[in-house]
Amino acid sequence: MATTISFVVGKGSITHNNRAFVAENVVEERIGLDKFYKTETLNEAYEKLFGTAVAEYNAKQKRNDRKIHDYISKIKNSKNNEKVFYENVVQIGKMTDYGVVDENGNITEAALKAQAVLEEYVMTFQERNPNLYLFNAVLHMDEATPHLHLDYIPVAHGYKTGMKTRNSLTKALQEMGMDKAVSRTDNETVHWQQRERDYITQLCREHGIEIEVLGVDRDNYTIPEYKEAMKAKNQAEADLELLKADKAEVIQFIEKANVRAVEVDEEVETRKRQLQEIDDKIVETQAQYQERVNVIDKLEEASDKVDKDLAEIKAEAREVQTLFSGEPTVKLSKKSYERLVNMAESAGTLKRMIKGYQNDISDRDKKIVKLKTMVDTLHKKVDMLEKFLEKYNLVEKFKDFLEPSTIRFIQEHRDRGNKRNTNEKKAYKKYDVERC
Repeated sequence: MATTISFVVGKGSITHNNRAFVAENVVEERIGLDKFYKTETLNEAYEKLFGTAVAEYNAKQKRNDRKIHDYISKIKNSKNNEKVFYENVVQIGKMTDYGVVDENGNITEAALKAQAVLEEYVMTFQERNPNLYLFNAVLHMDEATPHLHLDYIPVAHGYKTGMKTRNSLTKALQEMGMDKAVSRTDNETVHWQQRERDYITQLCREHGIEIEVLGVDRDNYTIPEYKEAMKAKNQAEADLELLKADKAEVIQFIEKANVRAVEVDEEVETRKRQLQEIDDKIVETQAQYQERVNVIDKLEEASDKVDKDLAEIKAEAREVQTLFSGEPTVKLSKKSYERLVNMAESAGTLKRMIKGYQNDISDRDKKIVKLKTMVDTLHKKVDMLEKFLEKYNLVEKFKDFLEPSTIRFIQEHRDRGNKRNTNEKKAYKKYDVERC
């Protein structure tokens, strides 16, 4: 029986991953089966990766306000949507086919197979991904199915200005050979995720696990939607798991605070607000999950109907020999012929719509990438200009120069507009005279 691979983005809850507390969905008796391959702190990892680069950068700065005092905080406040670290959750199969224990509480053979694959995957992760520094890696065997939590920091090199080594996922993936982005759905992260899925698929087959590629067995005009729905459904499942864990952590804190009767009213209120936000997010994520499940059900229902129609048409079809010993033809009723035509037309129409939509998105994303590149270039030029002015003590002189020139530009622009309006009025007057 074929199974699936889930390779989704995690929320990065280190306390949940490392079992600093026990959530509702964790079986405490099985925590001893978990494997903690690496549990380095974030501060230790950042010092190891960027400590030298920060020190070298700060040594060149004459002004204290330009120095980097906490690189982690700098990344958190970045305007480039950078993250301090990233997480992926890797799972093989579902609870129905790869549950950790059977009805007697014994570890299943399927779970042991999955564990072997996941262990080999995590052991080769750093070698395969030299620019993604793995600082926390845990295998959970105390929940419904075996799965990995991989937390990593992207490391990019070769910058000519600023820090020589930085946190940048896009550049890190490019250093690892991923093709540059051309659209939202065709970028470095997508390429890397597909490569990793392919590698896990290969490991599964080596361990005798047959992998189902989502959507391949669906009818032609449902494949894209089916794949997208399954991907979103898996992501929603992972999000729900971590949201519930976060909720359990907040509830645990509030209960302990109430029991101890410690003066932490403000913190308790903050946690209660967090609890409400998590509850709202859980409701939203559950709705997204149910929406995807409904889409998948409809697609599978449509596929079953197509299969049924085709079976009926095949049963009705009769081979007819031609008079001149040519290739045999097939005889069908007009009704069945029209059913086939309708199926083909539906498939073609939907495919064209999907392709057109994807092309529109691709064109828009290309423009966005181009504009972002232009903005980045302008930012660099502004930085260079600021450094130049500061180096030669020209900042105040530049301000004195800029203000009158700006006013002069506005005045000239206004004069040109007035002159153009006067000329247009003269032209209209001359036209009226000539017309009369």
